[in-house]
Amino acid sequence: MKNTIKTELIENFIKENNLSKSKFCKMCKISQSTLNKIMTKSENFKISTLFKITRVLKIQVFEMFN
Repeated sequence: MKNTIKTELIENFIKENNLSKSKFCKMCKISQSTLNKIMTKSENFKISTLFKITRVLKIQVFEMFN
């Protein structure tokens, strides 16, 4: 999955909703370290995490990929 996740979708959501990263993580029910892995384009996270994030973003999982 290297360099295929559209992290700008997450960044934009956080900015548009005036959220902190920790608040966003609580909404998604993920840890902040997991979010950091995704944002730094790490390959070490579960795909189920993307489902949690996309549920909050109100998009489909395939939209997270380039």
